[in-house]
Amino acid sequence: MSESSDKGVSLENYIEKTLRKKLGARVQRDKRSGAGSHQKMDINDYFQETPFDIEAKNHKTVAIKEWMRQAKAGASLNRIPTVVFQTDDGVLACLPFDDLVDLAVQIKDLTAELNDLRTPVVLGAQEAVEKAVAIKSNSGVSMCRNGHIVSPGSNHCLTKGCPYSSGYKPKKVKK
Repeated sequence: MSESSDKGVSLENYIEKTLRKKLGARVQRDKRSGAGSHQKMDINDYFQETPFDIEAKNHKTVAIKEWMRQAKAGASLNRIPTVVFQTDDGVLACLPFDDLVDLAVQIKDLTAELNDLRTPVVLGAQEAVEKAVAIKSNSGVSMCRNGHIVSPGSNHCLTKGCPYSSGYKPKKVKK
């Protein structure tokens, strides 16, 4: 392999390892990258565990417009065309601004949903009873008069010691 091919392969391997390590994504470097006449991406995300179609570039000169055109031409429908390139400062990524804003909105919505789920639900005693009764009536599970689960197909309580269980024996009273 030529030196330029080695540079490209090393960047593609770095991207693959980073996505696998940090996201757990099952991505792999397309070994036919750059070969053939059809458009394809350098990182293959067969299971679409990331929203990105990645074009990797490791050049001395940066040609963002040209690379972005290539990424957009090779990107699949509903995927974000992304150019990942090596510079003196490190590895950078370039993606369309609208897609970046959409990702930020998704993160904001998910964060709000998580915060909603983390807040404790405070119910009054009456509300808690009404909620429990609603759950009980919707579940299709029969209950005895003491509120225990009844055996399916019979009227016997499943709780040992309940007066409505099949094996219940009242305690003997001492005289």
